[in-house]
Amino acid sequence: MLAAVTMTVGNIAALRQTNIKRLMGYSTIAQAGYIMVGVAAVAASAEGGGSSSGGPQGVLFFLMGYGFTNLAVFFAIIAITNRTGNDMISGLAGMAKRSPLFAGLMTIGLLSLLGFPPTVGFMGKAFIFSSAVNSGLVWLAVVGMVNSAASAYYYLRIVRTMYLDDAEDDEKIGGDIPVTLATALTATGVVVFGVAPWFLLKFAEVAVEGLAIG
Repeated sequence: MLAAVTMTVGNIAALRQTNIKRLMGYSTIAQAGYIMVGVAAVAASAEGGGSSSGGPQGVLFFLMGYGFTNLAVFFAIIAITNRTGNDMISGLAGMAKRSPLFAGLMTIGLLSLLGFPPTVGFMGKAFIFSSAVNSGLVWLAVVGMVNSAASAYYYLRIVRTMYLDDAEDDEKIGGDIPVTLATALTATGVVVFGVAPWFLLKFAEVAVEGLAIG
């Protein structure tokens, strides 16, 4: 129930936001709800006497993938808003022309938060929701998928603003080299670990091997 309430409240609050940083804050609450779906699956599997090793592995994979995803988006937001001084979503209008690199990298991160293939966010949600189904929490997996679909509204609204809305200023926007490299590196991880998730899965498997679960 806590997982369902957390992701639902986070998504509903994010739907109403016009400030990009506040929107991402509420988005983080919703993502925490998805993480708790995996935690609930571990508990349900353990109570049922089944093997719960896949649950912790899925949670760790989601956390690592979310780390790459969220950093990519926030680095891009910081790079853009520091130059424009505007934290509103409307301030991102025309960013595909003013700063195509950061607009593209941010889009990769937003699609991963949405759970769009072939990003790491898609793989993470697939593991989380499948763990819930395998643990008998089908209703919770359904709630999670509905919430994930609802989040498409505010994530894609940002993408639409950057690519389809006209900019008030045509001045080009660049970023400092460290921020640019950090954004590119994390966005690359979002794609690489989405297409080839085996390294993160192996890392998560090794991490849970010593845990006495189930």
